[in-house]
Amino acid sequence: MIELVVVSSVVGGFILALVGYYISRLGLSTVTFSAAHAALAGLALSTILNMDSYILPIILTLSLGLVLGVALTRVSSEVMNNLSMMFFTFFNSITLLAIYLSNAVVLATTRVGGLLWGSPLAVTIDRFTYMVVLTGIFITYLILFKSKLDAIVFDKKLAEAEGINTKLHSTVVIVFMCFAIVLMLEVVGGFLVFSLIYVPYIASVIMTSRADLQLVISCLFGMILTPVGVFLSFLYDIPIGSAIALTISLTTIATYVIKSSIRYFRNLRGLS
Repeated sequence: MIELVVVSSVVGGFILALVGYYISRLGLSTVTFSAAHAALAGLALSTILNMDSYILPIILTLSLGLVLGVALTRVSSEVMNNLSMMFFTFFNSITLLAIYLSNAVVLATTRVGGLLWGSPLAVTIDRFTYMVVLTGIFITYLILFKSKLDAIVFDKKLAEAEGINTKLHSTVVIVFMCFAIVLMLEVVGGFLVFSLIYVPYIASVIMTSRADLQLVISCLFGMILTPVGVFLSFLYDIPIGSAIALTISLTTIATYVIKSSIRYFRNLRGLS
């Protein structure tokens, strides 16, 4: 059981960090934020309705992700941010209402624990298999369209001028993001899954300005620190999602402090 959780955390941390890199570079962070909460609401509803934990989350997150992905190209950033916050509030309200309407027995189940703070019991062979398949498909996609994706990451407007269909590739990334979030939602927790999407990329930006190295560093942060958080969760008997989020966040903060300190002392030497 523990071995399966650890291996799954490596794969899950890797795919979320990998997708998160492209989400950040393509300017899709607000879409991800709202779509993830749609998945959270879907999981909450699935829990109280005793439905499959994949169907409703996938339907809601894909629908909202694609709608916001289309809107992103047609409205201003200000309107987009407000739309994202509106849907964030809407789906959070659904989530909290679903939990409120649940009885004490339901609230004690593993599924609701996974909904809020994650649970290692949510890791199954089926879920692990889905993660591996999704990772393999996404890597294949990245290999096939590497030159186009690199061009978009480097300069989205320039890529459009060169005839690259940036909307199509943004949509594909959104779809992969939605599936990745749904697969890791019960493992890390609905309010903590963001740590594996955004934080590895933040750490990579702190460490380097080179896009290719940022991609590598993001993936390494995700696949190494996620299982570390799992070990800490088992060691100190704390929620797995909280342990993972704290591990990756504190490591990123420490990275920033160390990098800033090195830069500061180098400047001091330069002045002396």
